[in-house]
Amino acid sequence: MKSQSIRLAIAVVLVGSLCACGAGQQAGSKEDSLQDIAYDAFIYAYPMMEQVKTVNGMQQFMNFQFNSVAMNPKLPWDNVGMPIVAPNLTSMTGGVLLDLSQGPVTLEIPVVEDRYIVYQCIDVFTHNFFYLGTRGNQGEGGQFVFHMKGQEVPGTGTTPVEVEGDHAMIVVRIDIASAEEYDRVREIQNSIQLIDAPAPDRSYPVYDEASAFSPAFVEYVNELLTEVPKSETALFARFARIGILNDVSLTDEEKAEVQAGIDEGLEAIKAETDNLIVGNGWVGATEVFGTRAYLAGNYLGRAAGGHFGLWGNSKEEANYFMAFTEGEGQIVFGPDDLPPLTDIGFWSITVHDEKVLVHPNEYDSYVLITDKMVFEDDGGLIIKISSKPEDGNWLYTPGDKMAILIRAYQADPEKIGSYAPPAFEKWE
Repeated sequence: MKSQSIRLAIAVVLVGSLCACGAGQQAGSKEDSLQDIAYDAFIYAYPMMEQVKTVNGMQQFMNFQFNSVAMNPKLPWDNVGMPIVAPNLTSMTGGVLLDLSQGPVTLEIPVVEDRYIVYQCIDVFTHNFFYLGTRGNQGEGGQFVFHMKGQEVPGTGTTPVEVEGDHAMIVVRIDIASAEEYDRVREIQNSIQLIDAPAPDRSYPVYDEASAFSPAFVEYVNELLTEVPKSETALFARFARIGILNDVSLTDEEKAEVQAGIDEGLEAIKAETDNLIVGNGWVGATEVFGTRAYLAGNYLGRAAGGHFGLWGNSKEEANYFMAFTEGEGQIVFGPDDLPPLTDIGFWSITVHDEKVLVHPNEYDSYVLITDKMVFEDDGGLIIKISSKPEDGNWLYTPGDKMAILIRAYQADPEKIGSYAPPAFEKWE
């Protein structure tokens, strides 16, 4: 739990911001009910709590520790049959958990020009605040110093990267086409190192589902944050009334009012997730992941993104389209129906069960990627999805309920926001 002195220091800042507000702008004014405040605060905090849950799971599954590099040595197709939602079957993965509370952390990465690689940097608020890799810095290597505002950054030869908050996550994905490339990818993974990192100091929250959906959810925010973002001072002054970065004691009646706001907020998040429908039976998350500046206060969208699937990439890097359907059939792409990509872009399509898991099948048929696809003479594409092998582009399904997932990497950012894949056509 965060120290009492930090909590009180933040509370003083919040009280000062309340006093500085004009009469018509005062945050947390008496017209706001606790239910209204809890509704907004829960929507704000929801993706942060989902991140806590995910990090907790990774700490157990992959032994992730703060200020150390943890790379998964498993080939991606070895994740088939594992209880992993929407496993990436074309990339080997890894990550770095950062604790900047005691000072900057320096990451060293190798030059990678022979394959796609991405370092997705995610802050405590779940913003994608920085990218390295094929698109982010053209695959160049170097040393990058992650630091909080006001921290002294080491001298020349490094690139400074400012982080909001003192915890952050770097998700690493490295493309691999076959087992023959395993040694090369492991070489890349082993070359990703922290060369200067203080010992982690602050504890990380332990996720508890009952707490996350009760008035106790405020404690997750209180544990995660050591300072209020400057642009959100008034917002947090309003949240202070229910105990966010402020010590309050709520009556049972007040807690019931807060719980009503939480329940209402969760329903709003689910409804907004439904609004991610892009057409032709597809749900797409192209506009709800990105930097703080890009999201521009769209807290409900950020929460819907967390509900759709945490750690989605910004649309310049990767985009996701999912269709829930059943049976056997095909998707027919005309030459103008393919995902809009940049010159270095590519895409893949995977079939999952209705829970977005992947099960073993006798054909080892799980994913198709651009360079393995057979295109029509006019540039179009037909993908068949059935229980028995078909000529051309084919993926296995037993014919039950399923989720079809398209991942479009390095898409055209001007066009991907309005894109919808063609519909799945069910065979009679």
